[in-house]
Amino acid sequence: MRMRLGKRKRIRVLPPLPRKKTPYLIFLFILCLVGGFLFADHQLRPTIKARAEAHARVLATTSINQAIRENVAKNIRYEDLISVKVDNRGRVVLMQPNTGEINRLASDATITVQELMKNTKDKIYIPLGQLLGSQLLAGRGPDIPIVIVPVGTVESRVYDVFEQAGINQTRHKIYLQIKTTVRILIPLLSSQVEIKAEVPLTEAVIMGEVPQVYFGGQPIISLPDLLKTIPGEQ
Repeated sequence: MRMRLGKRKRIRVLPPLPRKKTPYLIFLFILCLVGGFLFADHQLRPTIKARAEAHARVLATTSINQAIRENVAKNIRYEDLISVKVDNRGRVVLMQPNTGEINRLASDATITVQELMKNTKDKIYIPLGQLLGSQLLAGRGPDIPIVIVPVGTVESRVYDVFEQAGINQTRHKIYLQIKTTVRILIPLLSSQVEIKAEVPLTEAVIMGEVPQVYFGGQPIISLPDLLKTIPGEQ
């Protein structure tokens, strides 16, 4: 008596690909891979470049501001930079900048930042998802190395701003501006970024009209000119 153990499974064996088609398929696969990479690079490069530049700008600006505050502007007083003369009624008749102190301040700032940038070569790692600006992928993905290298020179200048502070009152602010350039290096990409840092040095509130002042060779606007730029003030 015969016993049936079950139906036999038939396995269909596909014939091998013709040898002539194999190189063609490999070439097509490589072509698609390269095309996909180039497309992704074209789409992602501007985003990665912009965000890397933003990170580099923030890091460099923060370092410059900290160096200036700690080494240059720590003990600066308003009267060190501006000499204010008043008449017998207490009205301001002359505001004279101390050009020697201002030039020394700008020179010290330039040297300080040059030393800072000379010893700086930062390498940071930012997740790809963060560079792409995706909220879903933020903090995820492989870390992309970004190298920040200083290039070019450092420029420093002192400038001032007048602001209305109240009735017949003007706030005089003095700033130190630093400009330099850094290069950012990303895999397959490099870019130069201009860094501009502005550090407030000191300020004072002046009562009454502000006389014409010359600062750095350029006339500073007087209070009547200032009021023309403020809506509602004539």
